[in-house]
Amino acid sequence: MFKFNLQNSYDKVKFLTVLQFFIVLIAFIAEAFVTRSVLNFSFIIQFILLILAYNFYYSALLNLFYSFWNMSFIFAIYYFLTMTRNFLILGHPLIGFMFLLSIIFLISACYIISSPLYYPRFHWWEYDFRFRTDIKCWVEMDGQQFRGRLSDLRRGAACLELFQSVPIGHPININTHILNQNFHLNAEVRSKREPIIGRSIIYGIKFTTEDLEQNQRLKFLTNFWKESKKIKIRNKFSNTIKS
Repeated sequence: MFKFNLQNSYDKVKFLTVLQFFIVLIAFIAEAFVTRSVLNFSFIIQFILLILAYNFYYSALLNLFYSFWNMSFIFAIYYFLTMTRNFLILGHPLIGFMFLLSIIFLISACYIISSPLYYPRFHWWEYDFRFRTDIKCWVEMDGQQFRGRLSDLRRGAACLELFQSVPIGHPININTHILNQNFHLNAEVRSKREPIIGRSIIYGIKFTTEDLEQNQRLKFLTNFWKESKKIKIRNKFSNTIKS
């Protein structure tokens, strides 16, 4: 049913999530056995709700819905409270350890998937084009050039907005001009978000830096984007205060 390529970061997150589910379900049933509440009506209702919640959670992960983060927060609270109850009140450290392990898996999965490849960061003020923090660029592929925009440069990856359709796994070249300097970087498309009608397609791209010079270019570009973002955020809120 589940086939994962653990060399792929997205599959690694799915694996950690499924593993987290199985551990929590085992711990949940084990706690019901030691408290002798397996056949109670409340146990059955909670078990069904847990299964349904996990189904929605995994679906949100598969479709990269932002509701994944809300549910992750809710699960983290649930794991923490149940872990504390088993350690301090019920006196079942083994069950408490299973919930602790699930918290570790949850945090690890959230860190991996928080990359721009999957969940680019957006803010409400970015819809005002005066304060958008993206970088204009040209995208080269298959001997053609297309105009695009780069944003959310983090962890060797970025979000690319482009009107041209590009298959996942396709190599591309990014060209941009900043501070009287031309930057050329190689990248690979790792994820794709279908747009709202009239909007560009959003791609998660991973930079394939091959040498020290490429790494330095990427570092400079990332720092430039971060500083530009800070300046535009300050300008946005200073204008809001004045008005």
